[in-house]
Amino acid sequence: MLDPILIDTLTFTREQQQCGGEVHLQELDKRVWSHELLAQRDGIIQFQARGGIDRWQRPFINVHVKGELHLVCQRCLQAVSWVLDDQSHIVLFRDEQSLDEAMVADETLEGALWQQEFNLISLIEDQILMAIPVAPRHDDCDHVLASSNNQASDNPFAKLAGLKSGH
Repeated sequence: MLDPILIDTLTFTREQQQCGGEVHLQELDKRVWSHELLAQRDGIIQFQARGGIDRWQRPFINVHVKGELHLVCQRCLQAVSWVLDDQSHIVLFRDEQSLDEAMVADETLEGALWQQEFNLISLIEDQILMAIPVAPRHDDCDHVLASSNNQASDNPFAKLAGLKSGH
């Protein structure tokens, strides 16, 4: 597992600092690399984080993750290449009541409770997990299904079935 990348939240947001880099998928937490929809556990995720203060004087962290993942197509069960390109604007709140009120007022708001230090790796892992589609699939699975049907005709049991039916 990858060592945390800790940021001092107050300094990071007030000074509008940035941090970026790349991580290997296999180095992330098990909940990411063992996700049931991952067909392959290799790959590199690039990330960028930027802090700031919005017009309501609320601190925020913008997180951008991108890379290419190979997921299991839910139609043909073969690997499908999927481009991860997710951006989040996470507004930080000092207490749960403020967070809850803001979330009720703005359903699109992504909020989190203020912490003295934030672990960027945890934020990246969360963003990856939230971005993975529920049912990934090829744009056109017909070619994949046709090739698997052709392989089925080479199956000895398929030939026996043909003999049995008199074909």
